[in-house]
Amino acid sequence: MRRKVLTLSVCIFLACSANDAVAQVVQRLTEPWTDRGYFNLNVGFETTSGTLSDALTFRLPNDIEDGTMSVQSTVDSGALFDFSAGSRVWRNVSVGLGFHRGSTSGEGTLQASVPNPAFFNSHREVAIPISGLDRTERAVHLLFGYMVPIDDRLSVHVTLGPSFFRVSQEVVSGATFTETGFPFTTVNATTGVVERSDSATGFNIGVDAAYKFWENPVMKLGGGMFIRYAGASAKIQILSNVVDSDVGGFQIGFGGRLRF
Repeated sequence: MRRKVLTLSVCIFLACSANDAVAQVVQRLTEPWTDRGYFNLNVGFETTSGTLSDALTFRLPNDIEDGTMSVQSTVDSGALFDFSAGSRVWRNVSVGLGFHRGSTSGEGTLQASVPNPAFFNSHREVAIPISGLDRTERAVHLLFGYMVPIDDRLSVHVTLGPSFFRVSQEVVSGATFTETGFPFTTVNATTGVVERSDSATGFNIGVDAAYKFWENPVMKLGGGMFIRYAGASAKIQILSNVVDSDVGGFQIGFGGRLRF
């Protein structure tokens, strides 16, 4: 009998504790946000990975055999600069705009099989590494948010919305071949690098945590960090084809926070 009473008491205690915890969470989520707006300034890092590849068949002047050429380059992670600003429009709901600029540099390889002008079935193989293929992306984010004041100093801001990207990517656009003379066992190759650009629309979703260090009657200053995914798919021409290229990715940043 005592064991049953003890078990029942523990269950009632846990149920009450759970109800209290849920009530506290609900209270925090509905705690009023009293600031008029916000401004965030960050530096950070974007995790991105991928490859850009293309291939084609070509024929040099005076040749009767086809050659082949392929290109593959990497897209790596890089640093970013980010800022955002917005205002409270109703209770804890906010609307704002954000901007980020990221840049990185990748590597690539051009491989070609070049016909021999004197002998059939005697293609020369060429492999050329290319470094310093610069990539820059810029994006404007429309941010619909909900601010949760955790306490007098700490707040959490959840945002989501569409993102509008502009990406510029250096790619290997082809190669020029120069013969070295009979018996044409080797061939010289010079690669061409051009910049391609495209615009793409995607989406963003993220969480920003801010901690207040100082305030006066006009403003509050602090620091914070954000974690966000912002991405889209762009179209990039390489040799002769247009290929898909993911832009954006998972982002993390740290910086200053202003509430006013």
